[in-house]
Amino acid sequence: MADSDNTTALPFVTQGGRRMSCALDDVGAVGDIVHAALLLTPIDPCVVLLQEWEQAHHMAVVLCRLQQRLEIRIRNALRTASAHNEADATSAAEPAPPVDLQTRWDELDVEVGYSRARAAEAQAVEAEEEILDAVTATPAQSFAGVIAKLKIIGGGGENMGDTSAFPWPQIQSVLADLKALGEGGLVAATNGIRPSMSDGNTAVESHPRRS
Repeated sequence: MADSDNTTALPFVTQGGRRMSCALDDVGAVGDIVHAALLLTPIDPCVVLLQEWEQAHHMAVVLCRLQQRLEIRIRNALRTASAHNEADATSAAEPAPPVDLQTRWDELDVEVGYSRARAAEAQAVEAEEEILDAVTATPAQSFAGVIAKLKIIGGGGENMGDTSAFPWPQIQSVLADLKALGEGGLVAATNGIRPSMSDGNTAVESHPRRS
């Protein structure tokens, strides 16, 4: 009798196991469909603009610091040349002609690449400004796009120096509100992007010449 009870219970348990397996398969299939749909969803153009602005801004900062170091290097070399020339003039019976500082500057410029670095910086800054102009003409297509636009605007404002006056604190506040409201995944499209104003407290790299 006990064997009979065990035998009648097996089909029910097996059937339940099959139902559970089917349910898990269905969940996995739905997850795959959702994932595929997310991959097929076009990226908001404003999020793309944010990526481009971040790249241009970072390049402008790097090039600005580079050309400043090269400028200091040239000026130090000119000061050294002038000092040597004065020493020679004092000690020599027939002093050497004075160093043409502009000619020497031009020679050092070609040698270290100062003007090339400065021109490249100007191009990167121009790219930043073009993207800022494009933000005005590009409507956001998602919550993430709105946040991306505010990040670009806030980052561009920080390049101007003082961000304690209107409207920059207000923009930071709106951006923080949007990010808080979108924490459930609405801002997932901006994940992995180096934020310019991620939480209203983190400042974007500033151009050394502008700070």
